[in-house]
Amino acid sequence: MKTRNLFVITALVASACFAAEEAKAEAPAVEAPAAEAPAAEPNAVEACKASIDAASKDVPANAVSAKYSLAAAKATLADLEAAFNDDPESDGVKALANKCDKTAKIAAVQAETQALRNHTAENWEKRAATARSIEAIQEQIGQARSGKVNDLEAEKAKMKDQEARLQAEMQQNQEKFQAEAAAKEAALKAASEREANLQKQQAALQQQLEAEKKALAEERAKAEARQAEAMNKLNELQSKLIQVTKDARGIILSMSDILFDVNKASLKADLKTSLAKVAGILSVYQQFNVSIEGNTDNTGSAEHNMKLSQQRADNVKNFLVEQGIDAGRLTAKGLGMTMPIADNKTKEGRQKNRRVDLVIQDKALQNAEPVAEPAAPAEGAAPAAEPAKK
Repeated sequence: MKTRNLFVITALVASACFAAEEAKAEAPAVEAPAAEAPAAEPNAVEACKASIDAASKDVPANAVSAKYSLAAAKATLADLEAAFNDDPESDGVKALANKCDKTAKIAAVQAETQALRNHTAENWEKRAATARSIEAIQEQIGQARSGKVNDLEAEKAKMKDQEARLQAEMQQNQEKFQAEAAAKEAALKAASEREANLQKQQAALQQQLEAEKKALAEERAKAEARQAEAMNKLNELQSKLIQVTKDARGIILSMSDILFDVNKASLKADLKTSLAKVAGILSVYQQFNVSIEGNTDNTGSAEHNMKLSQQRADNVKNFLVEQGIDAGRLTAKGLGMTMPIADNKTKEGRQKNRRVDLVIQDKALQNAEPVAEPAAPAEGAAPAAEPAKK
């Protein structure tokens, strides 16, 4: 009798444990408090990092595809950071940001898919454990039936009730498991379809990015060729009063203040003649923009020098407009004594600093990479660029 009771208790404990595990699995997850809205919209690099961080959470150890996709997203993030540092508003930044987001989403879907597969395997293991428990109980029931005990019939009835109860629980659990498995299969199918769509979008995005890179390279090559041709023509203006050089900003025409009336902004005839030739070249190369920069030495007040340099720059711009150059291609800026190229302590240095610069650059090169303002050299520094040879 004690042996049979022990078997019964064992069966009941196994059933209770199984029910507790199922209840625990069905318990709703406590929802996390909603995050406060961000104070400001993240930039492209921050959004990419956020997508990667979100996709990196809860990645199963055996989700190999997800890990590969995360590695690809991080590589794209490195390219995005470099492009963002060059020009945050460029098309390349937008394309790389889109690619990073798509790759991170693919990684998230792959991780979710692997998690679903792992959960399905765990449920199958639970079902097998339940079946083994029932088989063990059934074996105990058979052994009890074969025993020679006076209250065998009563014990049999009790064991049948227990068996029926366990069978009903198993049937209920099996139906529940089958419904859950069907839902998981549907989710896996949907996840696979989403992953395939994302991969197609990523491939299309990659092709678009490559095409944009190729077009940008071709346009840059054409712009550099145009600028080289213009440089050859502008070199014909090289003289003691006009210096033609080239640096990272473009082609630089530095005109001495001898070409202006002393301490005035009016243009002399020699300067007008040279500017007319420049206008002729600019009319041929419609892709060129010109930044006109007026500069002075440190003689006199800063306010007077700034006003004089602005007036000279404006007069040069107005003359070029009179020669038929679209004003939208021209900008005039007075820099006063703030941008010396030589030492103001010497007569020769002050003469070099009293100048008007025409900075000529192809629009395509301006769009390809932002041009930084030149840094002011220290007192006594040499000129920023050497004169071009004729």
